[in-house]
Amino acid sequence: MYPAWRAGGILPHCAPMSATHTHLPFFTPEQLADWTTGTWEGQPVPVQGISNQGRTMPAGGLYVAIAGERLDGHAFVAQAAAQGAAAAMVRRDWQGDAGATQRPDGSVLPLLRVADTRAALLAAAAGYRRTWQGLVAGVTGSVGKTTTKEMIAAFFRAAGSTAATAGNFNNDIGLPLSLLATPGDTQRGIFELGTNHPGEIDVLARVLQPDAAAVTAVGPVHIEHFGTVDAIAREKAALLRAVPAPGFVVLDADGGYFEYFQRQTVARVVSVSLVRTDVDYAGRMLDVASGVCEVCERATGRTVRLHSGLAGRHHGSNLLLAVGLARGAGVPWAALEGALAHLQMPPMRWQKDAGRGLTVINDAYNANSVAMVAALQTFAQLPDPGRRVVVLGDMLELGVVEEALHREVGRAAAAGPWQLLVCVGTRARWLADEAVRAGFPAQQVRQYADAAAAAADQAAWARPGDVVLLKASRGIGLERVAAALLGKTVAH
Repeated sequence: MYPAWRAGGILPHCAPMSATHTHLPFFTPEQLADWTTGTWEGQPVPVQGISNQGRTMPAGGLYVAIAGERLDGHAFVAQAAAQGAAAAMVRRDWQGDAGATQRPDGSVLPLLRVADTRAALLAAAAGYRRTWQGLVAGVTGSVGKTTTKEMIAAFFRAAGSTAATAGNFNNDIGLPLSLLATPGDTQRGIFELGTNHPGEIDVLARVLQPDAAAVTAVGPVHIEHFGTVDAIAREKAALLRAVPAPGFVVLDADGGYFEYFQRQTVARVVSVSLVRTDVDYAGRMLDVASGVCEVCERATGRTVRLHSGLAGRHHGSNLLLAVGLARGAGVPWAALEGALAHLQMPPMRWQKDAGRGLTVINDAYNANSVAMVAALQTFAQLPDPGRRVVVLGDMLELGVVEEALHREVGRAAAAGPWQLLVCVGTRARWLADEAVRAGFPAQQVRQYADAAAAAADQAAWARPGDVVLLKASRGIGLERVAAALLGKTVAH
């Protein structure tokens, strides 16, 4: 069940980590220096826990000072020391202010000096990963990867100790911190890999060293940095290329890049489909609104009905990917059948709340044209009574195709059964214009410059009994609108 080509045993904990274990493994100073090619200054000690957040530094842990776009983590070394950090990883040339490394007991914080703390964090995670024995899987894609990761994690947990990235901590900081958080006796791990610039998946995949992988739907997400959807597919394929021949990858035969992805891996391919039956896992949606899917496993002929609770046909595809990966990782059907009862999705992903006589579906964690259209199609199929209102905001990072993609969504919005379309943001004007061109009544369209304006005026367009869908890129902040509709205060 577990890969024979991996030797050793999984080892610390950090902030963005979700696991069935609560104990925090230790790292020795020698391990950290070896993995990062760093040099210790002061008297180093073993550390328990790794974090790049000074204010949430676990006592006895290693603080990693990372320079970001707005803040330089080196400015918070003193804060980490005050929180009880056992050591800090800093740049070789960093010289802190007097007292920056002073701990409450008067001792001096040991420093692990490295050439680049961001690169060193990745190197530490890669070194640590090489000591693992449990099966490790990665998931990437343009849309649905967090949902798919959560379903896989639910399946894994039903069969034994499991580690999974919390939320979508999937970049070159979140992924290594998640890996470095995994306890040593974990049997299975599922980690999410994201990107917004070319080359990032390759770097993350080399650190992850996956035994298995799955790719969700590919679309024009962050396309301003890639140019074409084909280039995005090439980027996602880096995860597949990182899986060795004894491993396996799970691919959606309904996706436009199925054949291309097959050619990108030396590993065994597990195919899934909601349309075809000549695949390893064939699915049939029995109830799109509540996420009931019948799944047939070709190898055994077994047919099982699974209930994800997630509305939408696209979530049926994600479920099949999760089933294929879990079964390949040795999870028995008996464990799979009840696992999704414990599925908990992160906030703002089809999050349904009620208040002040309204029902609000907040799906505004992020957005792109593929996800927008899928959300609209799902919303159109829901049996909810009452007037339907769609609130759509700008999609970001689309580059030169942003107008065309907003207009594409506008045409999809025009075809729906809702009675009101609320558009939020400067780019959403294209969406509103195209919806009207496609036949949606102009008097049933409202436009606002930003989320604050839409929230402030919600009493003018929302009324008790409404069912409201919110969808936009995260930067638009539609949670303001959700809070206003529900009579709540936005958490900052």
